[in-house]
Amino acid sequence: MTNNTPVTREDHWSRPVAMAPDGQWISLREVIDEEPARFSFAQLSFEQQSELVAERIRQRPVFDVGILGLGVFSKKRAINEVRARTRIGCTLIEVEQRMIVLLIERAREGTL
Repeated sequence: MTNNTPVTREDHWSRPVAMAPDGQWISLREVIDEEPARFSFAQLSFEQQSELVAERIRQRPVFDVGILGLGVFSKKRAINEVRARTRIGCTLIEVEQRMIVLLIERAREGTL
């Protein structure tokens, strides 16, 4: 059985991927267009990484992630797990970190 539901294209350009020295989030578009002074994901504290990922999840129009054996996590639960840095939250943080690196690479290459 095939799923013919159209996939909504996400707006990766407006979501935060880094932090400015003044503590404000910087979007992918700003990183690519302006090359501002910024702290990359790896340079952020654990708390800042958690908040960046929580903000990225919050800004997604739809967020439901299924975890085998645990069921489907709502946006609210995912944010709580990330902020509490539970095992699941840390996994979500790692996934978002990889996504941010990939998005920046693809945006710089012009393939996003």
